[in-house]
Amino acid sequence: MKDWLASVVLLLLLAGCATPAAPVVPEPTPLPTMAAPQTLRVVHSESLEPVMVTLASAYQRQAPAAQVILVERADTLALQALLSGDVDLAVLSWLPPEALPSKAWRAVFALDGLAVIVNPQNGVPGLTLEQLRQLFQGQRDDWASWEGMPGMPQIISREDASGDYAFFQRRVMGDNRVTLTALLAPSTQAVLNVVAEDPLAVGYVSSARVDGHVRILAIEGVPPAPEAIATGIYPLSRELHLVSLEEPQGAIRSFAQWMLDSQGQDIVQRQGFLPVEPTTE
Repeated sequence: MKDWLASVVLLLLLAGCATPAAPVVPEPTPLPTMAAPQTLRVVHSESLEPVMVTLASAYQRQAPAAQVILVERADTLALQALLSGDVDLAVLSWLPPEALPSKAWRAVFALDGLAVIVNPQNGVPGLTLEQLRQLFQGQRDDWASWEGMPGMPQIISREDASGDYAFFQRRVMGDNRVTLTALLAPSTQAVLNVVAEDPLAVGYVSSARVDGHVRILAIEGVPPAPEAIATGIYPLSRELHLVSLEEPQGAIRSFAQWMLDSQGQDIVQRQGFLPVEPTTE
């Protein structure tokens, strides 16, 4: 019995003197790497700022890997940015047919009307295209001759780089120039502000941007109502375009397609423009 106890004690002493085993350290689990954001460079017409900000924000929520960088320019400058390769996509309110190279891609993504606006105090009922041309040429010195508020009209026009100006010049003025006495507004909001404050002022803006502080005139008896714009009955109806130098690929294609599909078109409509069945070239 004593020999057995001595053996147990000896074994315990030997175990206490053994070198302890090294602990097993697990291999760390690698952290997932974040993909670099896909940068989409998009230039847009100044008049389209609200709808483009809304579209870009909605798309980035749906596609977190996309980073849409918006650049606001007058249409002529926006087109120059596209042609020089500074941006991937241009969203324009005015697109001269001769402006693009043959391999360029474009799609109509909305319809709009250029609204002629006056101060709510001015009761002029409406104008013909010929009267509108005379007015912006400075040939009328009193609104009263057209049943409007007595006083000389104050013409508000856009600068010549603006798509609104180019469209108005082509559709209304033709070879005639806007009067030198016109005030040149640098933005859509500036036109709205001046017309809202000056009872004798008249200007033009996108119908989607019109607010309750100004009044829209019917042109040739037709107001820029959605159905009149959609059918082209309103004389100042126009198309809005997506444009790239060639058919979009990759991330920019996904964004353009999203704008043309139902989600993008729903936003277009909520922002006051008319959605369209997409057509591409």
